[in-house]
Amino acid sequence: MMQPPDGSSEPTHRDQDVEDEQVREPFELLQARYLSLAERYEWLEAMINYVPDYIYAKDRNGRFLFANMAIVLNNGFTHVDELIGLTDAEIHPMADAHKIEEVEQQVMESGKADLGVEERRLKGEGWLMMSRVPLRDRNGNIIGVVGASRDISARKRAEKLMSAQTKLLQDVARGVDLDVFLEDARTLLEGLLNGRQVRFVLDGGQTKPLAGDTLEFPIFSRDGGRHGALATVQTEGDEAGLMEFFAGIAQTVGIAIDRHRDIAHIAYLAEHDALTGLPNRMLLDRKLSTLLETASRKRKSLAVAFVDLDNFKLVNDTLGHAAGDELLTVVAQRISTHVGARGIVSRIGGDEFIIVLEENSEPICERLATVLADISKPMTVQGVEIRVGCSIGVACAVEHGKTASELFANADMALYRAKEAGRNAIRLFTPAMAEEARNKLTRIEELRRAVERDEFVLHYQPQKEVRSGKIIGVEALVRWQHPAEGLLLPGAFIPLAEETGLIVALGEIVLRRACQQARLWQDRGLPALRMGVNVSARQFLESSLTNQVASALQSAHLDPQWLELELTESLIMRDIEGAIERMQELKKLGVSLAMDDFGTGYSSLSTLRRFPLSRLKIDRSFIADIPEKPGDMAITSAIVSLGRTLDLEVVAEGVETEEQARFLEGAGCELLQGYLFARPLPSSEIESLIAGTAAKAV
Repeated sequence: MMQPPDGSSEPTHRDQDVEDEQVREPFELLQARYLSLAERYEWLEAMINYVPDYIYAKDRNGRFLFANMAIVLNNGFTHVDELIGLTDAEIHPMADAHKIEEVEQQVMESGKADLGVEERRLKGEGWLMMSRVPLRDRNGNIIGVVGASRDISARKRAEKLMSAQTKLLQDVARGVDLDVFLEDARTLLEGLLNGRQVRFVLDGGQTKPLAGDTLEFPIFSRDGGRHGALATVQTEGDEAGLMEFFAGIAQTVGIAIDRHRDIAHIAYLAEHDALTGLPNRMLLDRKLSTLLETASRKRKSLAVAFVDLDNFKLVNDTLGHAAGDELLTVVAQRISTHVGARGIVSRIGGDEFIIVLEENSEPICERLATVLADISKPMTVQGVEIRVGCSIGVACAVEHGKTASELFANADMALYRAKEAGRNAIRLFTPAMAEEARNKLTRIEELRRAVERDEFVLHYQPQKEVRSGKIIGVEALVRWQHPAEGLLLPGAFIPLAEETGLIVALGEIVLRRACQQARLWQDRGLPALRMGVNVSARQFLESSLTNQVASALQSAHLDPQWLELELTESLIMRDIEGAIERMQELKKLGVSLAMDDFGTGYSSLSTLRRFPLSRLKIDRSFIADIPEKPGDMAITSAIVSLGRTLDLEVVAEGVETEEQARFLEGAGCELLQGYLFARPLPSSEIESLIAGTAAKAV
């Protein structure tokens, strides 16, 4: 190789290439890095710009360093360069800019982030959720602030919609009046939707037309029917969420209507009879109190009438309860038609009605007579033509009572008298009725105490055998030894005992005492006598009767053959099969059974043969007019003949004359009982009579 003249080496082409390569490599590396960073920046910028949220960065002085396109466009710019370097004071009103600056300065000074703060938009309607964090350099020094916000207007509106629906549901739960509820709902919705018109069209009703195309959302009822529709104006951009909201409001309104009607129905049922639709006692009391005040102030008369249908139970028992309900409905309509608007008609239960009549030119009893006649007209029930009568009791305001309770009580007393008079009658209350009622209550209490204190004694009426002249039996008859009034006969207290149910306890007292007396006479050496004891209808229905009889016999140590239970014909005929079953139970004890008051009931020969009887007792009503009435003599002879045919002994009650006794003896009657031989006597006197008769027979 040739050397340069100065002895140094000259560069060769190869060395130059090496040097160029050494320079080119760092440049290309830097260029590659730049391109990579630029690409990454572009990607980052593109992503930030595509995000709908608002993102920006500011320096310590509040000047924009960066902003995405959402910020740029929202503030009225077209490119980010137009925004860089500006402050909020140069974009927004001073008051708004000051609020932003205050928050951002606090973040930069404290170094703490301010996250999730809800703020109204500065431009346009809506809400933003703001978050601001400190902007730091690579050394951690705070050099500004980074902010991000999200449009939460849709969420805030959804919350408002949800809040509105919640309020309406609360109003439903509180039972707000339906009209008030619907008006409040309309006002609430229109305010919430910036004046958008809303209407509720119920049950096919008409309302003012809406301005524009209409959307309708059905308001369904609980049973799947429709109460109507929620109507609103259709607008562009109605999102699915708003449609769901309207549908939910329509459902809430449906619930409100159902609840309103349920409450109204419950309130109606609370004051009306479910069958007839008439006012019940609760509503009647309230209305009557008002009418009484008005009548007193204006000095007008007012009448309260209790109406009770006669033999209503027979309709229920024969045609069924559906027929009974139909009958009550027809009766209610007939009474209401007659009374009209000049009074009140109420059903207070069963077949009982109350009528309140205001003053009218027509007398009260004449008006009620028309009501009675209307009720009694024929009606067809379940395909059967029937007639029903009624009993009516009346009390007039002021004269018979000043309060509803007084009028009710007095009208009820008058109704009781109407029933006693044979039903299908009208009775006006009188003070004497009240006096009788007070006396009755007093007597009931006295009778109750008498049972508790055992104030009863037995008298005995002998039964004489015609053939031998001997006394072969007695009938035990109860008397009340009243502490103040002395000895009272059965007619003074037995009907009341039957009515109150005290007859059951009284009957057991009589049964036990009669068995004891029969045994006592035997122990004293007197001839054994058959002891007759009456059994009341109420006693006979008691399931414990057979056990009571067995207990009384056992307690007295009396042989059952000496006890005879007397049953009335009318009692047995009420329920023939049940009576036969009970009679068989008693017969198994060994006691004998007699049919008392025979001839006053309706038993036939075929029925009579089924009863396990030992004797027939001819009712005294057939004996009293012998021999004056040939008809009674014929009936009596027929009964005696019937007894013989059925192999039954026949006892004639109420024998008072020799003529009666001779006729009965000639007719073949075996036993006589009556005043001709002896009145009912105390045990000591009857004992002497029995002993004397026995001595004569010997």
